Amino acid sequence: MALIDEVLKDACPAGSKAPGTGVAPGTELHKATLDDDSAVCNDGSPAIMYVRRAANAASEGDWVIFLQAGGGCSSWEVCRNRFCSYQTSYDAAKMTSTLAPEVASASGLMSRTAKNAFGNANQVYVYYCSSDNWLGRRGNVVLEDPNGSGPSFRLHFRGFQIVEAVVKALMAGASSDDKAETLPKLDTATRVLFGGSSAGSTGATQALDWFRGQVPGAQVVGTFDSILDPLPEDVDDATMRESWQIGIQHRYDEAFVALYDAHLDESCVAAHGGASPELCSLGSHVRLNHVTTPFFDRQDLSDPVQFGYFSSAGGTMTQLVDAIEKTAKRLPDIKNSAEEKSEIARAPGVHVSNCGQHIVMLNGPWFGVAQNGNATVELSGNPITVHDAMVSWIAGNPVAAIDTNPSTTSSCAATTSDQ
Repeated sequence: MALIDEVLKDACPAGSKAPGTGVAPGTELHKATLDDDSAVCNDGSPAIMYVRRAANAASEGDWVIFLQAGGGCSSWEVCRNRFCSYQTSYDAAKMTSTLAPEVASASGLMSRTAKNAFGNANQVYVYYCSSDNWLGRRGNVVLEDPNGSGPSFRLHFRGFQIVEAVVKALMAGASSDDKAETLPKLDTATRVLFGGSSAGSTGATQALDWFRGQVPGAQVVGTFDSILDPLPEDVDDATMRESWQIGIQHRYDEAFVALYDAHLDESCVAAHGGASPELCSLGSHVRLNHVTTPFFDRQDLSDPVQFGYFSSAGGTMTQLVDAIEKTAKRLPDIKNSAEEKSEIARAPGVHVSNCGQHIVMLNGPWFGVAQNGNATVELSGNPITVHDAMVSWIAGNPVAAIDTNPSTTSSCAATTSDQ
């Protein structure tokens, strides 16, 4: 069975669009190709990351490692459409590394400006090309058209194995392909911010405690940008709650298990692997009960991407907003309520707007490092950006800035572009 790129290169439906580059070309972050047989994209091309060494000697022990966003696929039709950029905003650049530029731009969290407290760190931006929310451990998966009319194809879902290979490469001391950037060895790190946006947020949620175990000598904190999906019990309408639960079970069975062999948080699997293993596929349950590494959670109550799949289960935007608000308000209390509360040292930082914005970490005004027009949510009556909330929380201060429905405390940025 041929790989997806070989099958579909001349077989995409009419109306398909040409792919982009997967990340904006630039001059700051240099491509580093991973040399690991298991760390491959959907099409078998090698996984890549973009790197930049710390700006100065004082920052050599600081790291930012961030998993790129980009949706996913778990069926023949959705994976075909994703590769072909047919009836979707995604394209083949999210399934291969062959279209990625040699040097990428840096923005938001990765921007090296005076306004960004994280900008001087060693930077690792891991390119997303596995379509599995950074969870997969399975190769050579064959997908067939259930209608029998389209061509079958083979692809790899190796997102978590890519994360493993990234850590292995960073431990050895990684260099960019053009040798312009050489990073110190990760095992010399003193502070690491590990996280991701959207699909990257899902992967980072499941991998954070594992990652902390790889760098025991460093202070590790996580940051999750979006995908705080509501707990079923926080969905008020009984019919919608049941539909939401069915969807969670279906995704676990059909995607996480059958296709991806997904890596899920180990302590969650130990607790629920028998009776209710699907709970461990729900990131909000994992964050609220099983992630013991300190983390910062950034979310929007009216996230349009999350509404897309919530509405496909029959929900309304009002139901989603109300449910996410309830779930988000649980976060500051996890030291008292989590299943693993005895292992949790401090409450998460929480920044929840109501702006209809999906992800923010690489967007200057939404993250809060633009010259003006930065988005904020009020904290104790004072507006605070995502950036400033993260800085304050990492410094040891409690941060729980959560807007309401309808919005009363958010000041939204002028644009809605994610990146």
